[in-house]
Amino acid sequence: MVRKITRWTQEETELLLRLVQQYQNNFKLVASVFPSRSYNQVKGHYFNVQNRTKIFEEEHATKVIQQILITTAAPSFDSKVPAAKSKASASLDKDSSFYSFQDFFE
Repeated sequence: MVRKITRWTQEETELLLRLVQQYQNNFKLVASVFPSRSYNQVKGHYFNVQNRTKIFEEEHATKVIQQILITTAAPSFDSKVPAAKSKASASLDKDSSFYSFQDFFE
């Protein structure tokens, strides 16, 4: 059987996510619900969606942390002296993906 390559619709993707959760990653069973998709297409699309979701969540979390640091920085009342960096903002490392929650309050 030759399968025509078509884009996944939003409805198909949502159904895929629900079925994978329901059938606990049994992709053979999940693929049987999509007759126009192969097992590899179903499994590949699932993991692509998961990776995109993970990347989005990590980027969003980083933006939220940066916004918290910006909005919670103490203002400088002396115009000649720049505002001191907080301990949390000084310890941030762009390559690190984990920051201690307690660092923000010390």
